[in-house]
Amino acid sequence: MKLNDAILGAVFLAVGLLVFWQTRSMPQLSGQSVGAGTFPAVVAAMMVAGGVILIASGLRARSGALVELDPWLKDRAPLIRVLSVPVFVAIYALFSGPIGFPLLVPPLLAAQLWITTRKPVLSIIVALAATAAIWLIFARVLLVPLPLGLLTEVIY
Repeated sequence: MKLNDAILGAVFLAVGLLVFWQTRSMPQLSGQSVGAGTFPAVVAAMMVAGGVILIASGLRARSGALVELDPWLKDRAPLIRVLSVPVFVAIYALFSGPIGFPLLVPPLLAAQLWITTRKPVLSIIVALAATAAIWLIFARVLLVPLPLGLLTEVIY
């Protein structure tokens, strides 16, 4: 997919202005000219400047459509593979607490692997092994507990 620079520039400009507006409510250090909002304000100013430059560049070079779709976007299978990633991330974010990592990740990972590889048996094996490895690394090596959800009362 090809976007005209003016579109991305408008997004940068809007986000930069929003961040800059939000920095006004951040506290200042007493007796200092800098505070918590100084660095975000500098980044916001650079985003606004970059957005303006991109808009100008996009308007100057406007020869074709604002958005041009690549041929692969017209096929359904690649689009499903691309869209499945944010969908599965959202499902994990919403349900990892109540359901738990050990029960939620294997089916999500197996489904993602099956969508991308079309090998269901291998997808299940890799999903179970990867889930176990991730669990052990986080729980035993990093000492970071992953949510148990429904298994909380079973394990503890």
